[in-house]
Amino acid sequence: MWRYQVFAGIDHVTGKRRNISRKGFKTKNEAELSMSKLLVSIDQHGFAEKNDLTYLKVYEYFIKSYRNTVKESTLNRVLGLFKYHVLPALGNYPIKDITTPICQEIVNKWSNNLKDFRKVKNYAGLVFKEAKRLKIIYDNPMDLVILPKPVKKIGSEKFENFWDRNELKKFFECLDEEYSSKNYKAIALFRLLAFTGMRKGEALALQWSDLNFLQKTLSINKTVTRAIDNKMVVGTPKTEHSIRVLDLDAKTLTVLKRWKQVQRKELLILGYNSDSQNQLVFTNYYNRLLSTTKPNKWLDHIIKKYDLKHIGVHGFRHTFASIAFESGATIKQVQVQLGHADVQTTLNVYSHVSKYAKKQTINKYAGYLGF
Repeated sequence: MWRYQVFAGIDHVTGKRRNISRKGFKTKNEAELSMSKLLVSIDQHGFAEKNDLTYLKVYEYFIKSYRNTVKESTLNRVLGLFKYHVLPALGNYPIKDITTPICQEIVNKWSNNLKDFRKVKNYAGLVFKEAKRLKIIYDNPMDLVILPKPVKKIGSEKFENFWDRNELKKFFECLDEEYSSKNYKAIALFRLLAFTGMRKGEALALQWSDLNFLQKTLSINKTVTRAIDNKMVVGTPKTEHSIRVLDLDAKTLTVLKRWKQVQRKELLILGYNSDSQNQLVFTNYYNRLLSTTKPNKWLDHIIKKYDLKHIGVHGFRHTFASIAFESGATIKQVQVQLGHADVQTTLNVYSHVSKYAKKQTINKYAGYLGF
């Protein structure tokens, strides 16, 4: 009987030498023919014969390279998606045993529980793509998955995450009554969000040097994000379109000027000098980045105490868009103001707002007729 052993190179995933043995051949020619076929197969498909390599193992190899291609905040979100959704579902499977029907069943479950299940499916597919690149598998089973259509529940009302003009006016009246003498920081922050449409992270990253009181402008060129250890850091904006210069109205400038004076006194009492070129506009007790959860707590407190319609802090962007459209602004103008990279994002906001406006129109019409 004849046998052979060949060195098939280094396994890129495990980093180990790969030796393959075969035995039981009756003649030397049979053994040589089998060895030739094996070497051709390895050349074409790499280590596809490995049956014990798990999805988790390939993911660990993939993420080493992926982390060098994205911002830290993006990596933080992706690691979370894998940790809580992808790896619990696929991690323990030998990657060669994962078929399209298995992936279809998993994606179907994600569609029932996750709003962004398409994003989770795409990230899961990147690991299969890496395994295919390394010639561990021949095909990506996620490629043939049919995306389920989200089922809209009959009678369910979509959360309207914005205020109309009167609701916004009422909020600032309540805000002033609650915080004018003890938390002017909150008044300045919400005024800025409502009258510029900027993101919360962009506002928390602002430095006084970003404001030009003479030109009445505000430069947005950074944002607060979460690092891998979940600590807040100042980083680059979401996209290059997010870097922009916004005009400020006279009342907002007045509010900011007053806040600058109040902040200077508050920090001086605590032993901090606010005259630094890099002084943040909104800070915590230690003159560092204000927690991203603090504005949420302020907003929830006002809404609950004064029985206002519930919205989130991000709803101030939608509120700005809603009132801007109502006042006659074009979609392009709102896109630039909000820093949307894709006009479709602005159109989605416009579509959402216009449905609400249509409902208000018919109510006003019926109310005017009175019969």
